[in-house]
Amino acid sequence: MACLFVEQLTVLDFSRLDRERGLVGESWIVDLELEGELDPQSMVLDFGEVKRVARDAVEEFADHKLLVPGDCGWLEIEVARGSGEVRIEAPAAGLRLRSPGEAVCRLEARAVTMPVLRRCLEDCVAALMPPNVSAVRIALREEEAPGAYYHYSHGLKRHAGNCQRIAHGHRSRLEVYADGLRNDHWERYWADRWRDVYLASEEDLVAETTLGDRPAWRFAYRSGQGEFELELWAERCEQVPADTTVECLADHIAAELARLSPGTAFRVRAYEGVNKGAVASAGGD
Repeated sequence: MACLFVEQLTVLDFSRLDRERGLVGESWIVDLELEGELDPQSMVLDFGEVKRVARDAVEEFADHKLLVPGDCGWLEIEVARGSGEVRIEAPAAGLRLRSPGEAVCRLEARAVTMPVLRRCLEDCVAALMPPNVSAVRIALREEEAPGAYYHYSHGLKRHAGNCQRIAHGHRSRLEVYADGLRNDHWERYWADRWRDVYLASEEDLVAETTLGDRPAWRFAYRSGQGEFELELWAERCEQVPADTTVECLADHIAAELARLSPGTAFRVRAYEGVNKGAVASAGGD
């Protein structure tokens, strides 16, 4: 038997629903191994096919979706006949959701964890492999990088692709430079402020409500994939004045820092998941 591997086949950016933390934005790196007999090309599988078939399969399964634990006992999931629209009631986690079905992934598990998702992805990829491939192994991991980071969820209604889904997210690093020097204090400030946060555009707020016994905010919009509505405990949200693209978030962070520390020149490198992001500057006048 031979074995090939692909490190960082892709990065899955998604949100998962957790009873204690609510919506948790994640960016999990996918590593792949395929074991089997050599084909007529003396390969287990051509790398071009690995990227096309395996990468597309794992992204279609989980990327830019809300992953929910279907066997947890503390949420209710209803799928509408015909339209496939999904409604989720999870008062214990401070959430209500109405969404097109393609934006939600139900895992038959008590919690959404790396081992649970790994097994699902292995089955998904194995079903598409040629007969000579006898084993599929997937590893999931978080980015290992120094410095502060936060988990956030959001939706981009103007996006033409899957970012328009109202509850997907990222685990993101942040670099803050104050007067040219890396500043750990302000990086930790944002990591604390945006820990497990839902970031919403102010224009998407449609109602102030209560969910259980706590104040809640309801956000809604229509985009290319359909109608989206999300209601969350207000304490787990932050509204921002523009869209929640990483470019706008970097500008927002820099402007907030300039307000909090007048006279200091700030430069911000805000990440959206792994190895991508935006830069913004403010202050110093």
